[in-house]
Amino acid sequence: MSKTTLFDTLIVVKRSGQRTAFQGEKIALAIQKAFRSVDIPYHDEDVNKVYEKVLQQIEKDYQDRKTINIENIQDIIEMVLQKEKFMDVYQSFSAYRKRRNISRKTFVGKQQHKFLKAIEALGLYQPKEQDTPSSLLSKFGSTISYEFAKAYLLDSKTVKSHDSGTIFLHSIETIPMGSIESISIDLRELETLDTPFSLALRSQTQVTGYFELIKKLLLSLQNEVYGSIMFSSFDLALESIALKQYKEILKNYFALFFQANEFENFFSLEKLEKELDHLTDFTFPKDLFASFVHENHFLLLSCQNIFAASLSQLKRMLSASLASLFSFSLEKEIAYNFGMASSFAGQLVLDSILSSLQDQERIHYFFQVSKKINSSSHSPNYPYFKQFQEISYQARFCHCYYIFLDNRFNSLKEEVVSYFPYGARVIEDNTTLEKKLVGGKGNLATVSINLVRIALKHPLDLRGFYKELDGVIKSASDALLNRFEIECSKHIRQLPVLYGYGVWHDGEKLKDGDRLRKILKHGTLTIHFCGLKECLEALFQAEKKDQRLTYGIEIVQFMKKKITKLSDENNLNFSLSAVPYEFVEREFKQQDTAIFGKLKGITDQEKYSSGYFLPVKQESLAGFQKLANGGHLDTIYLDDFKSMEEAIDSIQKANFGCIEIKRKDC
Repeated sequence: MSKTTLFDTLIVVKRSGQRTAFQGEKIALAIQKAFRSVDIPYHDEDVNKVYEKVLQQIEKDYQDRKTINIENIQDIIEMVLQKEKFMDVYQSFSAYRKRRNISRKTFVGKQQHKFLKAIEALGLYQPKEQDTPSSLLSKFGSTISYEFAKAYLLDSKTVKSHDSGTIFLHSIETIPMGSIESISIDLRELETLDTPFSLALRSQTQVTGYFELIKKLLLSLQNEVYGSIMFSSFDLALESIALKQYKEILKNYFALFFQANEFENFFSLEKLEKELDHLTDFTFPKDLFASFVHENHFLLLSCQNIFAASLSQLKRMLSASLASLFSFSLEKEIAYNFGMASSFAGQLVLDSILSSLQDQERIHYFFQVSKKINSSSHSPNYPYFKQFQEISYQARFCHCYYIFLDNRFNSLKEEVVSYFPYGARVIEDNTTLEKKLVGGKGNLATVSINLVRIALKHPLDLRGFYKELDGVIKSASDALLNRFEIECSKHIRQLPVLYGYGVWHDGEKLKDGDRLRKILKHGTLTIHFCGLKECLEALFQAEKKDQRLTYGIEIVQFMKKKITKLSDENNLNFSLSAVPYEFVEREFKQQDTAIFGKLKGITDQEKYSSGYFLPVKQESLAGFQKLANGGHLDTIYLDDFKSMEEAIDSIQKANFGCIEIKRKDC
């Protein structure tokens, strides 16, 4: 009897007596966990070597039998580990089995037993030199929360799909807290709300105080958002505080001027201050001061100089406050979107932003490109567009992107599209009749799907591939809906900043007892994929190399169609994403190596590719971005700065939504 036939028919008998079909993947991943539990480096191929030996032994011992007990499988794993001289792994695996047996006798309930795995996992953890008591405590708490979510909150099918490596549910440890993945902050909207924080923002007249409030907001939000935080239209939002600070500087300078020169006899300082409160821009109001100074040209010139000095002081204060904000250390990725403020105040803010950018790894800067506003040589913000090009070319650690608002993909009548770190995007709202973006929302959760695993199981079998892909998308959407219901079940008091401050749109309107569903439905639920390049390699092997672009587009179109249907059926915002998640790409690759071994062009690399990652024309990549409406990162590397303008022009013409540009030596 062949190996395939044996494992097709062999039944595994669990300790409870339950019978299930033989799943080799579970054995491979169990062996992988044993290897990961030791503190000695190993190769992914070592896991596959042991796995293959285990399968061979099972085939030899059970070729004429119909069932195999789970304990027998574990005995064979131990035997192979010893035979192959992986003694440290054998000892760890054997000790783990003994602890599990003790826990089964102690805890009768299945869920209690599952939860105890968290404690066992903590016992397996080997502290590193850099681990402090507080960092260890954080890791222990994270592990318990992770196992608690799997044992008590998530559907068993979701847990099985995640553990098998078919899907990857991001940040499971945050589920019990009801945290969401990302949030877009619209400071302009926040200032209009009737909350204590909004009142504090609105009443601020000093840029230093205003930015300190933003820092406090970020510190609080990082406890309620597990992914990233983004500021939309950041330059437009700062116009108001810039004007307020300008008026304060003017009042202080005029007070000093009056005190030094005893000009009270000429006009009233109190009356002047009231007039300054009515200023709507930074222009010197010559007619106003002419009525005050009564033909005194020296006094008029002095007033003009005060206005000029005040403007210079404002620029210094803005730049210092912005530099302090951009260098503010957080554990989260932070994104700032700007470029569209074209008024005098807006340009002053934009100039201050560009002069204050910090080259830090967790900071992401997005310049919003529009021919009308900045990318045409005749547009008002063209100098700032050119300045950002120089900054993005020189940047080594921070991330600099270009958002093309004239592209139909990003074009909206009433709002400006903003992007999150690594090119993630929150799509138009499917739950409202206008289907427009809602300011102040974000992504609720992400589930990644392993395209390569599906392809490796169905080489040269497109029909089988699509059938299983359909099922995996269903598993991913079920996992997202499961998590969505958990998030909706939380109380607003558990997330006081996100909802109580009104950071999430309409959150401040909720009352005690209100469910979060009415506002969370506006957020997105993202299905992410990676490894499309390796998927095509596994699916077609040496065949159809010239047709892989076509098949790649068809696979993404298939996923997009399914996800659009999910949005309509559930009246929610499902989106498709291909942004880079290195941990997931590496995890999927390691799991597949454990199961299938080292395969050329597939598992013989550090991680799977993100996004499209195929040698195609810019027009094809731009079309792909439109399909990946939840975000996709394309990066262009330049040989020299001279090619920057030509590169951006070709990107615009190709209809890209978002692009990152770097120089090749970065």
